[in-house]
Amino acid sequence: MNIPEGLLPAWVAWATLPLYLSLLLWAVLRSPWKLLQANRLQHVFFGASVIMALLWRMQAGIHPGLELHLLGITAMTLIFGWRLALVGASIALLVHTTMGFYDWATLGINGLIGVVLPVLLASRLHRLVATWLPRHFFVYVLVSAHFAAMIVIAATMTAGGLLLGLFGVYPWERIVGDYLILMPLVMLPEGFVNGTTMTMLTVFKPEWVRSFDDRDYIRGK
Repeated sequence: MNIPEGLLPAWVAWATLPLYLSLLLWAVLRSPWKLLQANRLQHVFFGASVIMALLWRMQAGIHPGLELHLLGITAMTLIFGWRLALVGASIALLVHTTMGFYDWATLGINGLIGVVLPVLLASRLHRLVATWLPRHFFVYVLVSAHFAAMIVIAATMTAGGLLLGLFGVYPWERIVGDYLILMPLVMLPEGFVNGTTMTMLTVFKPEWVRSFDDRDYIRGK
């Protein structure tokens, strides 16, 4: 979701920027960079960030701030963990902002809604699945990846729509009728992209996926 400059009061943009930058700085400092280097996965991480930036560029929308695009954040979180996922998604956000697709003035709010919220939600959903459901390969790819990705993008769209509605940017009828009503059309491909990605990686490159251990999900099943 891309909220351009001028839609929300200026104080919202300035209030959210320090919070987002603080979370990003904390993630950068606490991310397992040495583990990434030891496993020689730096190129995979930065390549995933570039792919995410390209995925975000394929967007469509009728009104400013109510654009639709796939996220890919659930897969990023499952592969690298939530701290590195937050950094990687922020790289994609900064690429878009630097290239002028997003506004610098709304970096904070775009970061909180489009990066922090989906990353933390994807991480939390995976933990709930791992705790309450059987450790099985199909549970992992279908629930932790596919269905969790659908929930993540639905929550992200809902949060953005609620924000614009609460500040009176658009009437609720327009937000629901022109934006949220399209949610199922985005949830299905989001689930497919993330689910397919995690299926291929866990089959062919399980050593790349931090949240997956074939000793738990495959052996002895």
